[in-house]
Amino acid sequence: MATIYICGMGASEDEKECFVDTRKLKNRLKSLRCAVVNPSEMAFSQMSWSDTLNSRVELLKKSHAVYVLPNWKDDIMSRIELTVAMDLKLHTLFHPVSPKELKQLVTTLDG
Repeated sequence: MATIYICGMGASEDEKECFVDTRKLKNRLKSLRCAVVNPSEMAFSQMSWSDTLNSRVELLKKSHAVYVLPNWKDDIMSRIELTVAMDLKLHTLFHPVSPKELKQLVTTLDG
């Protein structure tokens, strides 16, 4: 089963052009039989910034691909995550991605 890491911060309703319903995205990925890692749903608030970064890097190391949300440039943590993903040579998808592209990636990762 492929693991896909969601990179980027969830946008507020005020940022309609950048808004991605991560819940729908997660369900779409799960329907393709992918495990989904969404760090914005995890309890990093009690950790120091460096511990949070280390934890996210460890999650990336266990992932097969990264799905990058549109506002990744606005968040330093997301930029670092993308840099790490590129260094790890993970498959990278930038939102928006067509259902066909997503299915092709999952097929590639499972093969």
